[in-house]
This record gives sequence, C-alpha cells and structure tokens, in this order.
Amino acid sequence: MKKALLGNEAIAYGLLIANVDVMAAYPGTPSSEILETYQKLIKKLDLPAVAEWSTNEKVAFETAYAAAITGKRAACGMKMVGLNVASDPLMSSAYIGNKGGFLVISADDPGFYSSQTEQDSRYFAKFARIPALDPTDPQDGLKLAILGIEISEKFEIPVLLRPVLRVCHGRQIVDIPDFEFKGREGNFERNIERWAAVPRVPRLKQGISLLAKLKEIEKFNYESLIKPQLKKLKNTENLIIASGTSYGFALEVIEDNNLDIDIIKIDMPTPLPVNLLKELLSRYKQVIVFEETYPLIEEQIAPVANVKGKLTGDVFNIDEVTHERIAEGLKNTGILNKNIYTGKGFDDIPAPRKPALCPGCPHRTVFYGMKKVFGNNAIYPSDIGCYTLGLNQKAVDTILCMGASAGLAGGFSISDKSKPIIATIGDSTFLHSGIHPLINSIANKHKYILVILDNSTVAMTGLQPTPERTGGVSIEKVVEGCGVKPFILQYDGKVETTVDFFNKVKEAYKNSDTPVVAVVKEFCTFDKENVKLPGKFASVDPQKCTGCGYCMDTFGCPAFEWKDGKVTVNKYFCVGCGVCLSGVCPFNAFVEDKR
Repeated sequence: MKKALLGNEAIAYGLLIANVDVMAAYPGTPSSEILETYQKLIKKLDLPAVAEWSTNEKVAFETAYAAAITGKRAACGMKMVGLNVASDPLMSSAYIGNKGGFLVISADDPGFYSSQTEQDSRYFAKFARIPALDPTDPQDGLKLAILGIEISEKFEIPVLLRPVLRVCHGRQIVDIPDFEFKGREGNFERNIERWAAVPRVPRLKQGISLLAKLKEIEKFNYESLIKPQLKKLKNTENLIIASGTSYGFALEVIEDNNLDIDIIKIDMPTPLPVNLLKELLSRYKQVIVFEETYPLIEEQIAPVANVKGKLTGDVFNIDEVTHERIAEGLKNTGILNKNIYTGKGFDDIPAPRKPALCPGCPHRTVFYGMKKVFGNNAIYPSDIGCYTLGLNQKAVDTILCMGASAGLAGGFSISDKSKPIIATIGDSTFLHSGIHPLINSIANKHKYILVILDNSTVAMTGLQPTPERTGGVSIEKVVEGCGVKPFILQYDGKVETTVDFFNKVKEAYKNSDTPVVAVVKEFCTFDKENVKLPGKFASVDPQKCTGCGYCMDTFGCPAFEWKDGKVTVNKYFCVGCGVCLSGVCPFNAFVEDKR
C-alpha cells in the first residue's frame, strides 16, 4: 500500500509493523502526531494495543519501559526538550536494558521553530550509551522505526529514533508493507540483580555488559548499515558523509551541480564504528560531514581522517540544513566554485505577522486584566504553552522551560522584593512540572501569585486531552493538597469581571506570606466540546475611534486592523467573543455588529 503521509504518521505505521503494542507520549511539536496516528490506527484496525497521553515525558518513558521489561514491544514519544525531562530513567535504562524492543522517539527542532533550544538528541544517546537512528525522510522514518525496535530487542537496549522537524512534518508518498499485527502478553520475570541492581557490584557488572553491547552494535552498524553502501563508491577525490535530512539535501545538491563525489549515509550516528571506517576514510583527500545540529559524527571521525565540517568552520553551525548551506560548505572546501542557491527565494512574500493568541482566546482577556491591575512595576514569569504569547500584552517577562514560571517566581521573590510577582502557567504544564516548584515555594514561604490558566486541554500542540478531561483530576484539589486554597474565576469574557477578580487576588497577596494561587477556568476557541463564545461580533464606530492605538498595543486581537488611521475589525477573523465590547477602548469605539 502507498499513502501520502507525514513523517510522524509514517513512524506510527512503522511502530505497528514492528508489533509495538504499548506507546506513551507527552505532546510537543514536532512530535505530537506520532501517538495521535498510532492511537487512531489501533482503534480503526481494532488492534490489541495501548496508547496513552502521559502527564510528562518521564512518566511516558517509564510507562513504556515497564512494558518492554515484561517482553512487550513498546515506544515512548516526545520532543527533544522533553527528553531532558525523561533523561533520568533514560540513563539508568541503558544499563538495565529491556526484554522486548523499546524505542525512544525524540523529535528535534533545528531552527527553533517551536522550541526554546536547538539541542541534538543524538548527543543524549551517546551520553546514555545507547544507539541513535537518524531518518532522512518519512519513508526512512518508517524503516528506521522498525529497525530500531529490532535492534533494541536483539541487543536488549533502548534505541533512540531522532526525526527532525522536516522529517516529522514533511509529507511523502510512503510505501507501507503488508503486515500482520501480533500483540504480546507481557510476563514480568523477577530478576532482582538486573531490574533492581544497586551500586556497586551489580551495577558495575551492568556497566561492563553495556560497553560490550556497544561494541557489538558498532559492528552491526558497519556490517548491516554502512558496508552495503561501499560497493557503490567510485573512489572519488573527496567524500561526503551525511545523516538525517542533510543526506537528502546533499544528494540534491550533488545532482543539481553534476558533482562527481562519493557519499555515505549514516543511519546510526552513535555508536559509530570508527576503527572499521579508518582505512576507508584515509583514502580520501578530505571528508566533508553534513549533519543536524551538532558535530556528533564529525567529532568521532576527526582523529582518523582529514575532516571538514562544523568544527573547522566550513559547515553551518546553527539553524536547519538547506540546499544553500550544503552548497556553501562544498564551496568552502573547494568542491564547488559557485553557490547557485544564494539569493534564491520566493517572490511576493507576505509581510510577516508576529505570533498572537487566537481571536477569542480567553488568555488575552486574562493577561489584559492582570496587566491593568498590576501594571508595569511587576515581574511576570511565564511558561511553555499558548499563553507564552501574553508577550503581546506585555505580561510575560521570562520564558525558560516547562514549569519554570513557578520556580523562577520563587527565586524572584527572594531576590527582588520591591516588585509584585505574577506568574502564569497552563493546566497541562502545571500537572507536567509546576506542582513541585509550588510545593517548594509553600514550604519556603516564597511570596508571589501563580495564575493557572485552565482550559482543560493541551491547546498549543493540537488539543490533546489532559488528566482533567480523561481522568477526573481536579487542579483546584491538587493546589489545595499542596497547602493553598486557590481563588477561582469562571471566565465569562468580560474585562470588568476579570479586573475585579485580580483586584481581589491583589488584596490577598498583600496580606500573604506564601504563594497566592488563582485558577481561571477557561476554554479554548478550537475546543468544540467546551467553547463558550456568546456570538457578540464587533465593529468600530469611526466617529469615536481616535486612532490612539491603545487597543492594538494592550489588547492586540488579531481581528483588529489599521485602515486610514483608524482601527477596524476584520469580520473574517472576529469570532464573536465580545470581549472588546466590555471596556477595552477608552473611548468606547467598539460597538456590537448585529450580523
């Protein structure tokens, strides 16, 4: 069967072809569609498999890993910054190993399109001493997902699959082989020396065994993945070594420029069989390495060949791979005389629009009301999610990582006591990693306000369900269990109500010596099950609009536009939330548009 698939969809098919019957994940762009597709397929095909959204990546890892310990084939999914959260069990699982195949899928984001960093998950694999696989395109994602499970089971070791954004969200006609799904019955076999090994003697034994496994996997890498390519080499003067998306781009640059140059694709950048490659690499005048994002392959082969790459300054060091960047690397190394891609681009590109909260999003009203009450002489730590875009209301001062708004707020409270501190966090992020810093702040009497924006969905990554939606978890009761009775606002879409609420919170904050928690019960405008828009559409009375720009600067709804020095409402963007009718304009220029 052939289907046009996203890379993430192809990976999900690969998991089913490999008979993975347990998958757990935490959503994060660009990884989210893997579990979503896996979930849809097992339901559509009525397969005996389990798919779960977990509260965070560490929990997802441990859920799937437990299945692999019992002999099931399992996978967990996340984006690369989520691998930071899962790194604790990752490091230990490499020593302990697994019985059934276990694939850790970490989707990287070269170019910072939706992430705080550009980190390279392959380095985590090297650090943890497990194999990493680096797919080039969606078809490769399917193939390497299957291979990863097989390698994991063969060597009883977790395997990392690292698709990047252009693999995850690239679309390709993918060849899906016929398969018969066969789930397994898990059977935990007690083996305390393995599953509960403690330092020093049992763990040392596992460490020695792990090093031996890596040598075997190096040999497998050479014999099964690299050696079959060697017969195609023409023994040209120079050699390109490439992995992941860089390989596909390099092939196209070679074709576009009619280059006569050898190229080798590295599917498994770690562990790399450097000693087995030494003689081959020494035949070439120079070896040019293209990889995203860090110089992992380059660092390993640099001692045995004349290597040009990121470390020598010949190849791009940051941002994602492009034809232009590959060609520039080949130009820097004397292989190309001219970069034919320089300056090429699309004509008539629309002017960029800055990211903004969606029309009708309750977060905008909350940030607006918060800013009216607390003003500019305050510190506004925020977190990872849609509400990061409170930047446009100038109500976000810091963005670090999941759960850090509460952690930073605690630190600010003991470092700058001259300003009120109002931190914001989403419901999913709070359950992911915001509970512990709140507990810490209560125990240490940090003074700040934590506003939990609770729309009961993971909105930014595609409306995945939260524990509130699927399991009846109550954020208010969680907060109470931490030691604080929260203030609750049932969002009604009125600026006056929101401002009154934050004035009450402000009074409580003045008289408190511990964190004050406010939970705003909201909805997402894309969440069809829970959206509560009143259908009050707006327009602007041009006689009242002075063109002062206050609404654009402080409220910033994407439906607001400039026209002839006045603000207008784009009727195609307006969703009928009616918020701007409740006191946003100092001159009451917004009026209801009775359509």
